[in-house]
Amino acid sequence: MRTVNKLEQKLTKVDLNLLISLSVLLNERSVSRAAETLYITQPAMSKTLNRLRDLFADPLFHRSSSGLIPTEKAIELEQKLPRILNEVNGLLLPSTFNPSTCQQTFSISIPSILCHSILMPLVLKLSKLAPNICIIDLPSDSDPFPSLENAAYDFAIHITKPKNSHFGCTSLGSFRPNIFARKSHPLVKTQASNTLMHFDDYKFVAYQVSPEDKLGFENPADRILRLFNFSPNVVYRSSHLSMITSLLEQSDCLLVAPSFMLNSTDFSNKFISVFEFDIEEDEMLDLLLLESPRAKQSEAAQWLKHELLKTINIV
Repeated sequence: MRTVNKLEQKLTKVDLNLLISLSVLLNERSVSRAAETLYITQPAMSKTLNRLRDLFADPLFHRSSSGLIPTEKAIELEQKLPRILNEVNGLLLPSTFNPSTCQQTFSISIPSILCHSILMPLVLKLSKLAPNICIIDLPSDSDPFPSLENAAYDFAIHITKPKNSHFGCTSLGSFRPNIFARKSHPLVKTQASNTLMHFDDYKFVAYQVSPEDKLGFENPADRILRLFNFSPNVVYRSSHLSMITSLLEQSDCLLVAPSFMLNSTDFSNKFISVFEFDIEEDEMLDLLLLESPRAKQSEAAQWLKHELLKTINIV
């Protein structure tokens, strides 16, 4: 009989679930939120943290009023864990990918304002090609890269380019902002919208990417508005597209949004562009599909990416 080597003996003492719990703790920075994510009780999560501290002979986290603060050891583990868990996940996946039998779940961080025009066609296509794949759309972050790094997101649709090749990045095309109104809006009837001065007397609703906007992230459309020295009178900001479109339908409010909003049938049936910002090509906004390191290595994720790009006519 082959003698078990020292590495194997050491690893028999390690519960893989502990590493998963550590990954969630590092992501959430909170015992209670980590417990909710893993569907266990807070006392059970606290016991798991104690086991992790024993395993690594390190406190791993210090408590503060704002949450858990990782120790130097925990930060070191945070850098290594995604690669380790991705490799373990690769061992468990079928060797041959078949869309019709794939039962994986993929998470995509996307501004809700883009869901109908980008995700809706993809989900409808998957219902025929890969009926057992589950897509989870998550709110957009001002900085998506930490969540991509720890595989909280498989993909993110964003405007920020990655700083290195650790993440995948594909352009979904450039776009310019338009001003939209309901089809029965007075501006549509009078067709008096050739210059921005016609919009000074109207109120606007605005899409907000996430609560982190106030921490320094700027809505890309705002940069374009500054180029035109235009400051719309915004009376409502929201990250919920349903609220924004309801206000547009029921009032004379206007919306500054990407031109490809009209790719959504639901949107184009109700709203119309009443002004297009005439900007140079190098000033147009580039929309990007970002991939996590895990997604870059996954055959299933790469198939999904290809289908998404085909859906929006990129390939």
